[in-house]
Amino acid sequence: MRFFEGVGVVRPRIAVVGSIDETRVFDPPVTDPVGARRACEKLGGELAGAGWDLVVYSGQSKFVEADVVRGYLGSGKAEAGSVEVRAPKDKTGFAEFSSHREVFDIRSDSSRDWEVSYYRSLAGVDGVLLVGGGRSTLVTGLIALTLRIPVIAAATFGGNAVKVWGHLDNEYRGHAAADAVDVAAMAAPWGDGSAKRLVGSLIAQRETQQRHIQENTAARRRESRRTNIGLAVISGLAVLVVAGLAVTWGWQLGTGLSIALLALLPTLAGAVGALVRTSLDRSQDWARAAVLGGAAGLITGLLYIASQLIGAPDVLDTSQSDSVRRLLFFVLPIGFVAGLTFDAVYGKLRGKDVSQADTLAAITTGPPK
Repeated sequence: MRFFEGVGVVRPRIAVVGSIDETRVFDPPVTDPVGARRACEKLGGELAGAGWDLVVYSGQSKFVEADVVRGYLGSGKAEAGSVEVRAPKDKTGFAEFSSHREVFDIRSDSSRDWEVSYYRSLAGVDGVLLVGGGRSTLVTGLIALTLRIPVIAAATFGGNAVKVWGHLDNEYRGHAAADAVDVAAMAAPWGDGSAKRLVGSLIAQRETQQRHIQENTAARRRESRRTNIGLAVISGLAVLVVAGLAVTWGWQLGTGLSIALLALLPTLAGAVGALVRTSLDRSQDWARAAVLGGAAGLITGLLYIASQLIGAPDVLDTSQSDSVRRLLFFVLPIGFVAGLTFDAVYGKLRGKDVSQADTLAAITTGPPK
């Protein structure tokens, strides 16, 4: 894309690729070379009128760039620097260069291999025009489809543009922009309105592609905001856990407050653990994770406390506040780990051995008599 100087309007760029050389054998054959050249001129004029810059590689008559550039300049709508020529040094000539010098933007490549200049440029274009052509045209089309670059494959004139059109026709649902109407227009018999229809298809493809990009960008931003909110919630809950722990050491605890803290703090710790885990997962359902993690922390913490009450029934009495403080140092990490692994906790809860029922029954009832 190129910006108008002093205006800031973005101009898209289209790479022109293909050949209709009558002396060359193509598979599939190129049909109606004379008509194909006229079509290229029409396409060039329509691209100029639509505000697209050209990226071309050779001014030789056997390649389609010469015809497209001729129609582009003949439209009278070519902007300064709108025809970018990418080729090795001393191989950038076009017949119109002397009369339209300001239109050409020569980008000589230090490499002597035309393939290097050619393939380097494809990653930066906004569209690809394919007419006729051999193996390089096919490779260009496949690269464009892989990179989700909008494509015009003029299949009506044969050459390897037909093969690219075939891939696009078979797989257009996976392409970033082209739909069935766009693809069908590329193979339709050439007529007076064909060039305008194909350039309109190119514009529609690019608009669809940009809409997809904007939607993906907006989705990433929303996900980033959700992640930041989740991390803020993690920090807030962690502060509450620490504050609750500080309360147990700064105040004289009654039985009610002891029970409340022993239930609340592992619940918060479990929610923290679940949210920490969720922040590392690709699927981030923060609310669900917080609820499940908190519940896992609560039930796991209560089960641990219940096991302590069996051996020391008075552990929650007012006179045993030091025991409550010590107990919190166990239930907090237990709650956090339960939240971090809440799926395993719920699997355990569905099992037979969650509460060691046989052991508890033996302790409470004593040995059989």
